[in-house]
Amino acid sequence: MNNIIKSLDKPILSLCMIVKNEKDNLSRCLASAKPYVDEIVIIDTGSNDGTPEIAAEYGAKIKYFQWCDDFAAARNYALSQVSGNWVLVLDADEELVINTDNFLEEINKNQEIIAYLIPLIDNHNQEMTPLYIVRLFRNLPEIKYLGRYHEYLNYHNHVIPSQLIGNIENIKIIHYGYNPEISEEKNINRNIPILERARQEEGLSLMLLYTLAGMYGFAQQEEKSQECFAEAFDKLIPNLLDGNPPEKFGFVPSLIYVLGAQSLEKEDYETARLLSQRGIEWCTNYPPLNYLAGATVMALGFPLGAIPYFEKCLNLGREGNYYKGEPFEKSFITTYPACALGKAYIQLGWMEAAISMFELALSFDANCSIAQQHIDKIQEILSR
Repeated sequence: MNNIIKSLDKPILSLCMIVKNEKDNLSRCLASAKPYVDEIVIIDTGSNDGTPEIAAEYGAKIKYFQWCDDFAAARNYALSQVSGNWVLVLDADEELVINTDNFLEEINKNQEIIAYLIPLIDNHNQEMTPLYIVRLFRNLPEIKYLGRYHEYLNYHNHVIPSQLIGNIENIKIIHYGYNPEISEEKNINRNIPILERARQEEGLSLMLLYTLAGMYGFAQQEEKSQECFAEAFDKLIPNLLDGNPPEKFGFVPSLIYVLGAQSLEKEDYETARLLSQRGIEWCTNYPPLNYLAGATVMALGFPLGAIPYFEKCLNLGREGNYYKGEPFEKSFITTYPACALGKAYIQLGWMEAAISMFELALSFDANCSIAQQHIDKIQEILSR
């Protein structure tokens, strides 16, 4: 009897995917998830490389969807085909890693939670922090995708409230991505046209302008990239002036960092100061924004005022309580602020303290040439 009750408590999990021409990736993805899921639903959007046949080898339920340049439409069709009471969403170039035997029971413990954040780790860039993203959620009719590109989940036509989203231990997704040639082909022939069409028809959100700028940069179309950044800045100005953060906040902190770094490079200190100030107000625990604020104050000639910002970066790294809504280079909580503190101490004449900061930088990265060069220079000065 107890075993029957226990089985009823165990959720039924459906893996839900949209794919096209993924013969080189799909087997790895399905093999990683198959031991944990009760159903595999594959929506093919036009493969001609044998992808559906690979899916069939793993017992997948295969359906077809006419591609219409709308990721949300394809995702929602996929959701309509699943029968489990929980849904796991993966892309073909990803691998599921689970280090616990009872994660299915764990996700059902809290009946108030309708979705879980899962860390997404870039296999080719271990120097980035994970992106925490909702990929596991209850199969509810009120949960749907919105957005032609960088589609996102909505609950009752609103972003899922944070109090309904949980974190789960011992599970992660590894993202392998595509080789540069395939990525460039996808950007030029699919992604950029989708975004440009949306840009002309209804305009793009800050996140999608940032995304498009990055795609143009990757394609070495720097002028078009800068046009997108300029449009994003113009779109952001009302919020910068009135102090209210944009309603759609996804990737706004990293966009602000990039815009601020560009302003610093142009020696536009007024803009850099405004961006860093608002950025910290809106996302106080995002290390790149604290680093930007410190770098801006340093550039204005106030090393003492810059110190608290760089120290905060290091503290966020030590305590691990930094903002996890966006990935960033781990160097923003290690070598970058340590070296910046060393430089600030040099300007203040605190040479021993500067050496200790550069030594700290070397403890993070033994190959940090900037730190070693400064230590050698300071020791030469002190030995005179």
